[in-house]
Amino acid sequence: MFSSLVNTLTAPKETFEKISEDYGFKEAMAPLSVIMILAVISSMILSDQIADLQWDQIQQSLNDNPNISEEQKQEILGSQYDRIYSGSGASAIFIYASSAISWPVRVLFWSLFSMLISNLILGSKNKFGKVFTVASFSYLPSVVEYLVKTPIQYSTDNMMIFTGLGAFGIGDQGSFINNFLSGIDIFAIWRVYLTAVGFTFLYKSKINDTLRALAILWMSSLVIFSSIGAFFAGLGGA
Repeated sequence: MFSSLVNTLTAPKETFEKISEDYGFKEAMAPLSVIMILAVISSMILSDQIADLQWDQIQQSLNDNPNISEEQKQEILGSQYDRIYSGSGASAIFIYASSAISWPVRVLFWSLFSMLISNLILGSKNKFGKVFTVASFSYLPSVVEYLVKTPIQYSTDNMMIFTGLGAFGIGDQGSFINNFLSGIDIFAIWRVYLTAVGFTFLYKSKINDTLRALAILWMSSLVIFSSIGAFFAGLGGA
């Protein structure tokens, strides 16, 4: 199994042929477990940085809201400070748990929608279990992402580390264009590419066809989630 985890990144074509033929839900838990463990470890290492980011977001949201009086702002900030900087208890457990659980949820939704659009565009059908297994291994670039980003975030005391177009800082934070460009990331592209490789075996299709289908899904999801993020950012500053 360890060799499959490594070879997914170094020799994806040969590895995904084996995954698509021989692996199932049980094997899919291996890459997910590794990513979830790293997510918790990263959250523990960056607990102070995460707290600072949350605090800054709360302050900015309150400062941008003219409907809240200064007295109310100070009362809210006072109640939130201890919760954010406690470093233990329910708040810390929630951060660790949510960071871990977010990954299988992402894989679940990516599997579902990639299966639907691939069934439609590629003209054949696949079982969800097989698609989920391929998608789980396709998310292994997230391991490299944690190993690269976490030390940089810790040493620079900065959570906003980008490995894509977000590094250009175009647009205000939370705006549609800023959200969209931040989503175009080398690790996200890597995940889409690996899924496309796996789908060449599941759907018996050429890599160009699977890439096209998944690129349509990925770009559509970027537009949708960037719009949603911008909408709620606008509400916070209304």
